[in-house]
Amino acid sequence: MSVGRRQMPADGETLALYVTARLEAGLRAASVERHVAAVVHRHRNAGLAVPDRVEVRAVIAGARRQRKEQPRQKAAVTPGDVRAICARLLKAGGAVAARDRALLVLGFATGLRRSNLVALDLADVRFVPRRGVAVTVRQSKTDQEGRGQVIGVFRGCREQTCPVRAVRAWLDVRGDAAGPLFTRVRAGGLATLERLSGEAVNEFVRAWVCAIGLDPSRYGAHSLRAGFVTAAHNAGSGTLAIMERTGHRSVEMVRRYLRNSDPFAGADPLARAL
Repeated sequence: MSVGRRQMPADGETLALYVTARLEAGLRAASVERHVAAVVHRHRNAGLAVPDRVEVRAVIAGARRQRKEQPRQKAAVTPGDVRAICARLLKAGGAVAARDRALLVLGFATGLRRSNLVALDLADVRFVPRRGVAVTVRQSKTDQEGRGQVIGVFRGCREQTCPVRAVRAWLDVRGDAAGPLFTRVRAGGLATLERLSGEAVNEFVRAWVCAIGLDPSRYGAHSLRAGFVTAAHNAGSGTLAIMERTGHRSVEMVRRYLRNSDPFAGADPLARAL
């Protein structure tokens, strides 16, 4: 922070000056955004008022336009990757593997952000006979009013990657005590009721892709969400159906998540016209 300015709590002007200094030091806009998020998180944890970020957003947006910076997108996890990772997890066995398989396939099938995925409680999961599992998302980034959303996840056609089977297998280990759905596992395979962090999902994804020979630096938790959007698009799902699942509010945002999508996915807009 600038000399003579208070760090905690910081006001909007102080935060804007800090952001400007970071940008002038050569940091990318995306990196500065993470710094801002850390400042906001620290204020909230301390019970302090969050500094106004209107000017901060304008400064970062201006820097991005001036530099013509493109976001460094994470690669998408493909259905083939999911199958390969699940095969290794099933072979490994144990509590950690059961949790990781459930986390992987449910994260991929729902397209949820990592924050929403780790925020799920056992009570948010309801098995529906002959259909699948209904997942209730209490609140998300695009649902600040907390109206909630229920996502229907269908049974998979392959046993190793079926979300329903994977979640049931994890619950057999975790138990039926109320609390977080995805929890930490202690040495010796003892499942706790300690909620996983969003950063843990990042670390797991990198470890999973590394295990099947992919470059972990290109992947992260967002790879699951990008993987869902891309796979759904390639399978012929309409943009509206994808948006209803992911909570995106614009077609443009959905397009940003597409990675190496099939240009012939979906219906021919000129069918029978030529």
